Amino acid sequence: MKIPPYINFLITGILLFCFSACTNNHVNGRKTLSFYLADSLSLKEACIRISSDLCFGTQGAPRAENQGAFYAAVDKTCDSLFKALGPDARGPQGAYAIIRQVYDRWRIGFDARDTLVETLLPEQVYMKKKGACLGVSLIVLLLAEKLECPIHGVLLPGHFYCRFDNGTDRFNIEPNKSGFNHPDDYYREKYLSEKKPWYDLKNLLAKETVGVLCFNAGNLFLRRKDFSRARAYFIESVRRLPTFIEAKGNLALTFAQSGDLEKSKMLFDTLFNEVPDLNGLAGNYGAVLITSKDFKKAKEVFTKGLFYFPNDSSLLADLAKANP
Repeated sequence: MKIPPYINFLITGILLFCFSACTNNHVNGRKTLSFYLADSLSLKEACIRISSDLCFGTQGAPRAENQGAFYAAVDKTCDSLFKALGPDARGPQGAYAIIRQVYDRWRIGFDARDTLVETLLPEQVYMKKKGACLGVSLIVLLLAEKLECPIHGVLLPGHFYCRFDNGTDRFNIEPNKSGFNHPDDYYREKYLSEKKPWYDLKNLLAKETVGVLCFNAGNLFLRRKDFSRARAYFIESVRRLPTFIEAKGNLALTFAQSGDLEKSKMLFDTLFNEVPDLNGLAGNYGAVLITSKDFKKAKEVFTKGLFYFPNDSSLLADLAKANP
């Protein structure tokens, strides 16, 4: 099934969550993600499982070798840092050492393509020496996890970066700029111009970072038209990040693409009541309503959307479609 152009907002949005219908679902003999991805998993364990899922049937053997080489390099690096720094490996010196390792020694660079497996999965980023913001950040966070160094992920619209914070010392680590320390105000001004209160620049827990990874994995499965797997990943993302509106929107999308229009409409309706001024939401919700031939409700949604976005020509065109 071809994904309609009016849904593009939901697919290309950043990155992030609950319906239980997928808990015991199977695809190609495999149980869906939500069945086995426990909160107790470390970031490393979660990355390995998600990587195996994304790479299933697509040159799995070479990628398994890449995975082994990457985690061996992580272990070797952290062993060396522990020997060199001792207890300081868990402090700012450990964070600076991680930055030097990733950008100076491993020479990991930035790749703006954020919809590819090879720019997302840490072992692929390590082998190719380039990755998108989340893929590079995962390498930093995996080293930090091994060192027990308090580096956290931070989520923004269309971006992800890291932050060292031990309660005393605190600095940001920008993955796209070789670990540069931008102040929080930089991120507020560049990424938070719209009203999106679910982005609060907080330090993410490891399980929440996994939720961001699940969102991105869900988008990749969505592009493959594997709607069942995409749905499972979005459910897991929502469970871990309950306020992540974009993940809920993508979950609503997968219900529609799977033919479950009632669940899609129910979730879109909840979202539209919460954030009617979210860019693209009225268009996507209305499109699902038109598909289900609920033209009256679609007209209401498009009209409300135009209240917030009066110059949106696509909403005007959509409103005309709601008057068959």
